[in-house]
Amino acid sequence: MSDVFHEVEEELRRDKATEFLKRHGSKLLGVALAIVLGVGGWRLYESYMFKERAADGAAFESALADLNAGKPEGATALTALAAKKSGAYPALARLRLASDLAAKAKDDASRADAVSAYDAIAADAALPAELRDFAKLRAAYVLVDHAPYADIEKRLMPLADKDGAYRHSAREGIALAAYRAGQFDKALDALQAIILDTDAPAGLRQRAELLLAVVRSGPVGKTN
Repeated sequence: MSDVFHEVEEELRRDKATEFLKRHGSKLLGVALAIVLGVGGWRLYESYMFKERAADGAAFESALADLNAGKPEGATALTALAAKKSGAYPALARLRLASDLAAKAKDDASRADAVSAYDAIAADAALPAELRDFAKLRAAYVLVDHAPYADIEKRLMPLADKDGAYRHSAREGIALAAYRAGQFDKALDALQAIILDTDAPAGLRQRAELLLAVVRSGPVGKTN
């Protein structure tokens, strides 16, 4: 008797399954197809991005080689790569172009161009925070010997936070700008923060100790 009930139960299950497939089979097929297409599309996208990153990397290395060889094609290639905006290598290309502007800056106008290039990178929310902070640091260092202390402090103080990746260099920039402006107390504070930070690189701590001795000895020459 139990076998009969079991067969009836199995038959009912088959009937229900058949009815369910009749009602919802097309929906299930659509969902399955969407999953397959989604996975396939994502793999195609990953493949495309890998090839694009590889091409960008090769273009970046080639452009640097041309720059080091003094070929003008290097700057042209970097400019073209930087115009793509998104991706690691376009960001590195933008940084290198800004660095070249800074290295060649000889007056206020050329320094402003370099700072503007760095500021554009720093303001790009699509880039990693650490890279943007690096651009902020470099922009401040372009100005450290030329801009008023308040401008340098405004740029570097957020980077001098105790957990900041570039806090050591930011503090050094603040100290240099403060000493130049005759604000020795602020220079001392920044230098002591470097010296007391056990994570500060040894070379930078040594520079801080030397500059600290200079600051304590008083002003040298004209200050602003």
